[in-house]
Formats: sequence, C-alpha cells, structure tokens
Amino acid sequence: MKRAAALALVLVAAAPPAEAEPLRLRGDALAGTPSPVGLLVLDGDGELDEWLTAEGMVWLGAGAGTGDRMDPSGDPTGDALVMALRARGVGGRAEGRLGRMVVATGALRPLHLDGAAGRLRLPKRFDVEAFAGVPVAPASVARGWDWAVGGRAARRVGDWGGVGVAFLERRDAGRLAVRELGFDGGVGVGRHDLVGKVAIDVVDGSAPAAALAEASAATRRGSVRGEVFVAYRSPSHLVPATSLFSVLGDVASTSGGARAAWRAAPRLDVSGDAAVRVIDGEAAEQLVGRATLRLDDRGRGAVIAELRRSGGDAWTGARVAARVPVAAAWTVASELELVVPDEPGDRGDVWPWAMLAASWRRGPWDAAVAVEAQASTEDAHRVDALVRVGRRWEAP
Repeated sequence: MKRAAALALVLVAAAPPAEAEPLRLRGDALAGTPSPVGLLVLDGDGELDEWLTAEGMVWLGAGAGTGDRMDPSGDPTGDALVMALRARGVGGRAEGRLGRMVVATGALRPLHLDGAAGRLRLPKRFDVEAFAGVPVAPASVARGWDWAVGGRAARRVGDWGGVGVAFLERRDAGRLAVRELGFDGGVGVGRHDLVGKVAIDVVDGSAPAAALAEASAATRRGSVRGEVFVAYRSPSHLVPATSLFSVLGDVASTSGGARAAWRAAPRLDVSGDAAVRVIDGEAAEQLVGRATLRLDDRGRGAVIAELRRSGGDAWTGARVAARVPVAAAWTVASELELVVPDEPGDRGDVWPWAMLAASWRRGPWDAAVAVEAQASTEDAHRVDALVRVGRRWEAP
C-alpha cells in the first residue's frame, strides 16, 4: 500500500483548498494500478454555531491490501481518521474537542484517540491541557480495557518564550504500557531562537530513561537563517501508530548537525543540511542541498533541484521537480530522481524514478492523474498510475 498511499496523498494535496465557509464537504474518488483498487475520501468541516465547529475525514477502500500492492479482495469497510466536534469559549480562553482525533501535547508522543481533549487559558499566563480516551487500533486487532490519559501545564513568559511539563499514561488490556513525563521550552529574542524538548519514560519497575530529547538554536541575519540541532528520538514520537506514515519497528536514533537557508532572490531559496545520524551504534552522514525557484509570487509554479547523500542507506541521489500552471484551470507537474547506490548488485548502477501529473479545476469539480515509473532493488521496472476525481460542496 506504500506507493498507492503516497500517490493518493499527492493527488489529494494537489486539490486547491476551498475558501473558508461555515459548512464544507469534499469527496475524492481515486483509482489506481497495477492491481485494480479504489479509494473514496470524504473530508468535511464547518461552523455549526459561532462557538461550535465540526471536522471529519473518512477513507473508504475497495481493498485494504497488504505489503506494497493493494489487494482488491480486501475489506472495503470505511475507516474514520478524524471525526470530532470542537467547541470554543468566549474570547478563545477555553477549547474542547470530542470524538476521534490526533492529540499531540508538548513533548509527549502523538496519539490517535477516541475521546475528549480540552485546553484552558488561565490568568498569569498559565495554560492547562488535558485529554482522555481509548487509543485507536487497526480493525483487525481486538482490544479491551485500553485507555490513555494525560495533560500539560505551561506558562508563557512575556512575548518571547514559555515552558511546559506534560504527563501521559497509557494502558493496553488494563496493563501499564506507557508512563511518560515531558518537558518543553522555547525562547525567541530578536533574531535568535532556542527550543528544547525532553520526554522521559517512567514505567513502574524500570529506571527512568529518555525517550525523546531535542535541542536547536537558530539565528537570522538578513536573508540568511542558520540552525544547529541535536536530537534523540524514536518513530513513536513522530507519528501515531495508526498513521499512514508510521514505520515498521521502533528503532531509536540520534542525529546532530546544522542547516542553513538563504533567500538568494525574491523567488529563489537555497538551503543545505549536513547531519550525522546514529542507529544501533553505527554513524552515517545525511547531506542535502536544495534550490527552489518560484515561478510566480503566489508560488503556484516552482522548479526544485536537490542533491542528497544518505550514508546509512548507502546511496547518492539527484532530484529535479517542476510544477507549472499552464492555464487558469490546468497545472502540470513532473519529477525525476536518479539514485546511485554504493553497492548496486544485479539491478543496475543507476535507479531512476519519474512521475508526471496533471490537475484540472472548474467550479466545484477538480481532477488529477499521475503516472510513475521506476527501477529499484525490488523491481527491474515498474509503472503505476492513479486517477482522482473530486467535488466540493459549500453552504453559505
């Protein structure tokens, strides 16, 4: 499902956002190859009252699929990713959510939760957050007596920073699975920013251990921004376990380095990253250089060139991408990547990947098609295509 999900997200993201309206519903139907598959995405949000809003996203698949290719014989049952009501108090000092949501609080790991969450802004610049509910699990996993509860207390310091402390406890089948303390803080003074986060596992019966630690310092001078950073984290602190982007396994990694960005011209940005990443005691370089040329002031069209070196995966690559509006209703995008592995094996010395896409919009309707071709360690050659048709409904 990996490539099909990635293409689907590209085409859904290509749909122009609707203007803010009290009630909005969007439907996207997608069909892809090589196995005949289908997907329906319903996305809606709106203002039910001046203090109450609602949002929801539901995926309905013709095959849930396993591995890299979707299985058309899979279960077509829909999956609600987000389905929540949001209420806000007068003056924005209180806010509450009820339903299915993703909760990301301070330095704590993100949770996909069926439950409730709230935030309260108190006098003396104090803020309090709390959440409770049942963690979302795949439909194939039978769960009982699962729950999670947590919260965060923070204080804003002037207009330049703040600090916070958070707590999370999660139980699976009634047994303690996660107990975590999180500390976060940030300072911004003039051209300089300093941010830090620490999360500590304090499960009963084990010594406290760092689950996440991040620190970065950045400064700006004219059109140049520089940053140094160091981080220790695991995938569970990046995305919820039910996310489409969640990875297999939970291997902690440590990384550190520097990045710089330069506004070379009003429409030209140049940036570079140089870092070292350590996984299971093995260090590897991670180098990226990127240039982005916007073709108009709004950024609807752009040309991107990128060079990348991944020492851990042992490859060097180059990428060129372009997005060009060719008419009021049409946009064409293309992308080409060439990867040179350190050890090519029997699949060739260079692995290419290419994508061509076009999107169209008129009134409430829009459509897009994307075709990709590639060669890699898994496939000597492969071609995939995906088509999306979408419509939006808005109420005054």
